[in-house]
Amino acid sequence: MEGEAARIAEEYRRRWGIETGYRVKKQSFLPKTTSKNYRIRLFYFLFSVLLYNMWILADVLIWLEIKGRVGTNHKVTANYFRMVFFLIDPGG
Repeated sequence: MEGEAARIAEEYRRRWGIETGYRVKKQSFLPKTTSKNYRIRLFYFLFSVLLYNMWILADVLIWLEIKGRVGTNHKVTANYFRMVFFLIDPGG
């Protein structure tokens, strides 16, 4: 039974990462729209996935440059990446 419990715990751990990734995409990278046009909505979703992947790549590259390995926490936050990518003024 211990092996089964460990397997289930591992599956939940992986699922947690997937859920967190989706939440970050939705909160940080997915534009808001009221359009009912599925093409526009699909484009926005795919663009948010692209931005998310660029953020993860930037974070991994910075980890490798600093430590020579990838760590468990982010060196670059999603909000900071978005701010730099879109040249957003953090003050408003």
